[in-house]
Amino acid sequence: MTTSNAPHLLFHKWSALMLAAVMLSQCATQKKPIAPVVPPPPPPPEAYWKGDGVSGPRKIVIDLSEQQLRYFKGGQLVGVAPISSGRESHSTTTGTYRIIEKDLNHRSSIYGSFVDAAGNVINDDVDTRRDSPPPGAKYVGAGMRYFMRVTGGIGMHEGYLPGYPASHGCIRLPTKMAAIFYNETPVGTPVEIVGHASLASRQTAVPIGADLWSTPAPATTQSDVAAGKPAKPPREKRVRRSKQPKPAPLPPGTTLFLVE
Repeated sequence: MTTSNAPHLLFHKWSALMLAAVMLSQCATQKKPIAPVVPPPPPPPEAYWKGDGVSGPRKIVIDLSEQQLRYFKGGQLVGVAPISSGRESHSTTTGTYRIIEKDLNHRSSIYGSFVDAAGNVINDDVDTRRDSPPPGAKYVGAGMRYFMRVTGGIGMHEGYLPGYPASHGCIRLPTKMAAIFYNETPVGTPVEIVGHASLASRQTAVPIGADLWSTPAPATTQSDVAAGKPAKPPREKRVRRSKQPKPAPLPPGTTLFLVE
């Protein structure tokens, strides 16, 4: 190596060292990819009945915004269940109604399926107002056990709850709660439908036949629910503290010593 080439070679070595240092620093400071945050699944919907032995007039409130049915007896909340009301194209109408009919094993005269002679389903999304059965097929109405008609073609009955408004206008209920409400509710019971289904949050799906049940909440009145007040917590018992005896007075002339 000649003296004239030495500065050139030193410059190349210095450049290579600097490039390596930069690359190492980038590797050292490169951030690890952040894993996507998966939101936790929604909690199971609330469902319970504690109306046995409770007297007083009955009333059913169906809240479309909360996708929830609330059952009152004597002004006290005694039952709660999730629902699936009408989807956007078949919205459930709000208003004040009464139970006008009950049918334990009801089948829809409008919605159902076309079935062939062998029992195979040809079409499971039939609307008899627009669809006609093909040759050799017959119409079978959708099963709606524990049906309680509210108005026209709208009623409450057992059904699949996908976690959002999905029906043709009826109020679907979990199997266990539908049976309880059916047995507890006489014809003529007032029903109030309130809220807007568009405001409903996604819930956990409830298949037909699922044993959905939760611990009943503390007693709540109908006025508290209407005002959005939380359930009243149980009162805590006060624990009486025993009085400590007062120390005897020191005799006159007593000297006190402080010990650390």
